[in-house]
Amino acid sequence: MIQTPFILALALVLASCSESSSPLPLVSPADVVPVDVSALVDVSALVDVSALADVADASADIAVVDAASDVPVPARLRILFVGNSYTYVNDLPAIIVRMGAAAARAGIGQEIIADSVTVGGATLRNHWETGTAPSRIMAGGWDAVVLQGQSVEPVLNNAEFRSYGERFGMLAGAHGARSVFYATWPRRAGDAVYAQTWSGGSQEVFNTRMRAAYAQVATSVDGTLAPVGDAWLSALRQRPLLELYDPDGSHPSAAGSWLAACVLYRAITGVAPSAETEVAAPTVPAADARFLRELIAAP
Repeated sequence: MIQTPFILALALVLASCSESSSPLPLVSPADVVPVDVSALVDVSALVDVSALADVADASADIAVVDAASDVPVPARLRILFVGNSYTYVNDLPAIIVRMGAAAARAGIGQEIIADSVTVGGATLRNHWETGTAPSRIMAGGWDAVVLQGQSVEPVLNNAEFRSYGERFGMLAGAHGARSVFYATWPRRAGDAVYAQTWSGGSQEVFNTRMRAAYAQVATSVDGTLAPVGDAWLSALRQRPLLELYDPDGSHPSAAGSWLAACVLYRAITGVAPSAETEVAAPTVPAADARFLRELIAAP
């Protein structure tokens, strides 16, 4: 039997609690709204699943940070090529895109997206005056613009080449892109061009003049030089029978375009092409593709 003093004490405690705490509201069963479980499934229909693909694609372009340097690195590089047949023969931009894809799959490089404005025999002045290439650059969104003059333009008409090379370089810089100058190669030994005094009379002298012309413009606009001609002559010195030329003695063979792609890839990305990128040259014999890539990868 509970004693009366205990009952009185309990009553005092309960009274004290009711004064110091707010009473909890009472909820009657009539106030509870039942959940329609089927409606939870219907909500998913409100999500446009197709839009998720767009978001995922856009996220691929978001810059990541290089932990070693704290510098944002774009997940993809967007490159515009401006040139002529030395660019479009064998589809040089597509080779470089495939190199980027192979490097990205291996986890050692960035994807590359490329577009081009090319006209057979066009000089940089032709491209400037036509207006298509400048308009594409001004549209923005490029990480680099690769500039290639006509095959003898930098040597034959150096002043004009420099003038329009600088215009293109400054235009690219003003719209957020780095200019990469694609210094092409000399014609095959024995070509009629070497009978012209302005050429210097030989492959070696012509290439020296060509490289100097491109380097001068690249330096003046804080651009990057891609010395393809130097690599071309180096390859021929080591393997004279390697066919880098098309039968016309001017345009590149598949191996010549692969060599140009390796030089440009290094100039664009700042990284030497790795063995994984050789899949981008399916029509070049494997031993030749490896030799040319390793030539460019050497310090």
